[in-house]
Amino acid sequence: MDSSVAAVLIDRALRDAKGKSRLTCVFVNNGVLRKNEFEKVQKVLRDKLNLHVVAIDASDRFLSKLKGVSDPEKKRKIIGNEFIKVFEKEARRIEKTEGKVKWAGAGTLYPT
Repeated sequence: MDSSVAAVLIDRALRDAKGKSRLTCVFVNNGVLRKNEFEKVQKVLRDKLNLHVVAIDASDRFLSKLKGVSDPEKKRKIIGNEFIKVFEKEARRIEKTEGKVKWAGAGTLYPT
C-alpha cells in the first residue's frame, strides 16, 4: 500500500466524534523527486484527498548528504536516516502547536 492510501485510511480511522481529522501528514522533498512532483503531490493530498499536509523541502539537506556517495546501499541508509531526522524534527514542531504526536505512519508515494 502506498503512503497516500495509508494516509487516507489513517485519517478516517483517527477522526474524532465530530468527524474532525486528527492527522497531520508530512510530505518531504528529498531532492530526487520528478519535476514538479513536490507541488503536484501536495495538491492531490490537499485538494483531492482532503488531508492536512505539512510539506518540507529538505532537498538541499538530502543532496548535500548524498554528494559524492556512489554505493546504493550507503545512499539508501543516508536517505533513511535523514528522513527519520526530518520527521522527528517536524513531530517536535507539531507537538508544540497541535498536541502530542502518538503515532507515525510511512510509505512510498509514487505519482499517478
